[in-house]
Amino acid sequence: MAGRTTSRTAKRRTTTKAKAKPRATTRKRTTTKAKAKPRATARKRTTTKAKAKPRATAKKRTTTKAKAKPRATAKKRTTTKAKAKPRATAKKRTTTKAKAKPRATARKRTTTKAKAKPRATAKKRTTTKAKAKPRATTRKRTTTKARTSTRKVASKPRRTESSAQFDLNSWLLPTLDLEQYQPHVEEEVGVVDNIKGSTRFAWFGAGQCGGRLVKSFYDLGYRKVLAVNTTHHDLDLLDIPAAQKFLMDIGEKGAGKDPSRGRDAVQQCQQEILHSARQTFGTQVDRIMVCFGAGGGTGSGSVKGLIEIAKRYARYIGLKDPNKKVGAIMTLPTVGEASSPMVAENAYEVAKDLTKMAADGKISPLIIVDNDKISKMYPGMTVRQFWPSINNTVAALFDIFNRLSSMSSRYTSFDPVDYHSIIESGGCAIMGLTKVTEFGDKFALSQAVKKNLEKTLLAGGFDLSSARLAGCIAVGGKKQMHNVKGLQDNIDYAFDVLSEITGNATIHRGIYEDNKDSLRVYTIIGGLHDCTARLEELKSRCAVGV
Repeated sequence: MAGRTTSRTAKRRTTTKAKAKPRATTRKRTTTKAKAKPRATARKRTTTKAKAKPRATAKKRTTTKAKAKPRATAKKRTTTKAKAKPRATAKKRTTTKAKAKPRATARKRTTTKAKAKPRATAKKRTTTKAKAKPRATTRKRTTTKARTSTRKVASKPRRTESSAQFDLNSWLLPTLDLEQYQPHVEEEVGVVDNIKGSTRFAWFGAGQCGGRLVKSFYDLGYRKVLAVNTTHHDLDLLDIPAAQKFLMDIGEKGAGKDPSRGRDAVQQCQQEILHSARQTFGTQVDRIMVCFGAGGGTGSGSVKGLIEIAKRYARYIGLKDPNKKVGAIMTLPTVGEASSPMVAENAYEVAKDLTKMAADGKISPLIIVDNDKISKMYPGMTVRQFWPSINNTVAALFDIFNRLSSMSSRYTSFDPVDYHSIIESGGCAIMGLTKVTEFGDKFALSQAVKKNLEKTLLAGGFDLSSARLAGCIAVGGKKQMHNVKGLQDNIDYAFDVLSEITGNATIHRGIYEDNKDSLRVYTIIGGLHDCTARLEELKSRCAVGV
């Protein structure tokens, strides 16, 4: 029995030894190799090389190694074997090593060098050293050359960028001869004017009526005129140079009150007309006006085409905003002429189209001359005197504002900017002239201004309250300006009355002195709506004809 007990005791001892030593051995090996050296080595390497962010390094290394082999083996061994000593030993070792050196070392290093160097290097080093031993070897090589390599890489792109710019400017992009070319624009004078106005006008005259109007402007000194017609009979009667007459030869002698013929004629000859305009007008032009009669075939049919040619030419010579640089003067037929349904219809259609263009700002200004009103104002005139007198009066009234705007005054000047603002205001424009005899009475002077608008040769029926801008100029002799007391107050009162009539429109004023023994008041109003009453009358005559 004693022998059996001794043998059992020996067996127990061997079993305890067999179980004790391997556990201790395996634990020592795992603790010394898996936990002791690798972690200590990793921490030492981080102390010497990873100077940027120790906290980020410590976290990433612990996480990477915690997931690796040491903890996994510890869990397996603890599950397979006894629960007594291994867990206590593992806890002691992890607690002593985790809290003792690594954390204290990490905190000291972070406190001393946390603000020093960029975080980018720390991230790069932690990413390269996330895994086992072979990457530890790469850490030494990469950490020693990380700074120098990054500096070289940062300096190289700058050199390549500067060299690339140098190559593009001097070698890849050759210098062309066109870069050194400076265009030389030669000014073409054309026909020389003989005027003293502030604005240089060029004139198109379409049809018989338009040709007569531009002839009147030619006689006043506006020599840049071009008469356009479908028959040479009307052109031959105009006393202007032959080079300033253009025949739109469509194979027929005239348009015969048919606007479609005039429209087709200007469409076929637009390039030739533009060439003739260039030779006649030149480049020294500020504005272009188109004159025509609304009742005929050539004028009413070709006016739109001539307006477009005028705008093209304005762009060619460099005028800004051609819509405000091209205008028109349109004459309406008398009652006798409008008794023909064809004439009334031609006048109504073209007047309606042009008033819409003026209201939309496509032309500025539109001046409407009412021949029926003129015939009533000047009764008893001979046939020979009638048309020349009317055309000369219209041209002279238009010219007076251009001349006054170029003159200086010791009192109040109506300067070119005032004049241009009125004729560029769009819509329709009217002009008038009144001679004042009782200039000592302010009421008489204000009544003269009102009659001025009624006495104008231009069409009536406008709503004066729709005016945008207006100009009122008083011209008196030296005796009146020097001797009449209160004349300044009377003139100012007349200006105020005009402002009320026009719906508080902006009034540009002018006071001038001349050698005549009289006082005259000139009025120009721009930006008006169409003359509805006169157009409705023409429309009614069209309806009667139909």
